[in-house]
Amino acid sequence: MMSEKTGPIIPPEAAPLKTLTVTMAVMCTLACLAIGALTLINRAVEQWTHGLSAEATVQLRQVQGVDPDAELQKLDVVLRQTPGIAAITVMDRRAAAKLLEPWLGTGNTDDLPIPRLVRLTLDDAHPPDLQALAQRLEETVKGASLDTHQRWQAELAHMARTLSTLAYAILALIAASAVAMVIFATRTVLDANRQVVDVLHLVGAKDGYIARQIDRRFLATGLYAGLIGVGLALLVFFFLGLSGRVSGEGLAAASRSLLFAPPALALSSYAALLAVPVAATAIALITSRLTLIRMLRNVL
Repeated sequence: MMSEKTGPIIPPEAAPLKTLTVTMAVMCTLACLAIGALTLINRAVEQWTHGLSAEATVQLRQVQGVDPDAELQKLDVVLRQTPGIAAITVMDRRAAAKLLEPWLGTGNTDDLPIPRLVRLTLDDAHPPDLQALAQRLEETVKGASLDTHQRWQAELAHMARTLSTLAYAILALIAASAVAMVIFATRTVLDANRQVVDVLHLVGAKDGYIARQIDRRFLATGLYAGLIGVGLALLVFFFLGLSGRVSGEGLAAASRSLLFAPPALALSSYAALLAVPVAATAIALITSRLTLIRMLRNVL
């Protein structure tokens, strides 16, 4: 006697499952893009803040009746006597004037009393006491002031927190939308196959058995949509990386750094992206199971 293999309760070509796959793939793509942007923001802010914390700037303003060259020599002596300063770079007047060009334009700083700027490279292992250095400069060198870049670091940190909060909010909205889509698809699938479910109940099938058979379809849908989303997001970053110069900066360079980062950074980046299919599968499986069990209990 030949045995015929039974087909699935829910056929894989069911229209609600196809629609769910497409919509979840789009949501997973958006989630991967948000994760990629969040990763790039955190890396950029970390690099900027590290660069700011590793340097400080001394500004030597011109004071009437005071020889600036003599004060610059006093400043050099104080800085060289301060432990924790790895390097001292005195910027000439032309370099300082160039920093003002974005606001004042070219050639408009010739008659201005532009202060002398001295860039300090700090020792990461043994940094100096910047508060004590600032007080000593104020007492010793006329017109000297120390800028530790703490205000810029605070603004960068605030910007990073704001953008991170926005990215997490987007991910939360995407997850909530995915849950709503799975609930709608589950209800649609069960209503469309109500007669099959009724027959299974008549022959003694339990709600758990029926739910497990349907769960497999939603599990495959979530995993498939998540993998499509990761692939599409990687293509987006790849084409963004090709859109700019190889040795440039901006969005193209940032996209290339995300895809072709050093192994330590690439591992964390790709792990975060691959978490999207896992999350999509979990959302589809858990949401569909809870919805199915609740609906099957109401089926007579």
